[in-house]
Amino acid sequence: MKKRKGLPMIKLNHVFRYYTNKFVKTYVLQDISLEVEEGEFLTVMGPSGAGKSTLLYILGMLDEANSGEYFFRNASVHDLSEKERTHLHKHEIGFVFQNYHLIDELTVYENIEAPLLYQKIKSSERKGKVAEALDRFNVVAKK
Repeated sequence: MKKRKGLPMIKLNHVFRYYTNKFVKTYVLQDISLEVEEGEFLTVMGPSGAGKSTLLYILGMLDEANSGEYFFRNASVHDLSEKERTHLHKHEIGFVFQNYHLIDELTVYENIEAPLLYQKIKSSERKGKVAEALDRFNVVAKK
């Protein structure tokens, strides 16, 4: 994993994403460059088909750009091994899909707790993290 100093948490340099068929190259993202500092909130807005979901999938490492550079926590995402990407998915990146799927048989508490179980977080720490999430989003009553 190549590390670079002085970069923000997320940095994109001249990212392009396109799809091709035999005759046409359709650009979804063209020359996107951005920097996001740790703790900063970012809103991605635009009309349907503007590439918002594609950008988020690239940032979440669920898709790859055709060209350009992506750095996450000073590491070039393009140089990461599958194992390193998996580690980031497990410990650094949270992703809520547009069409999210909660497990109907579980309570809100249990749905929030589920990913923490996969990370093998101790029970007391899990309880604290779930309580914090419920409180943060003001849904304690729906626990």
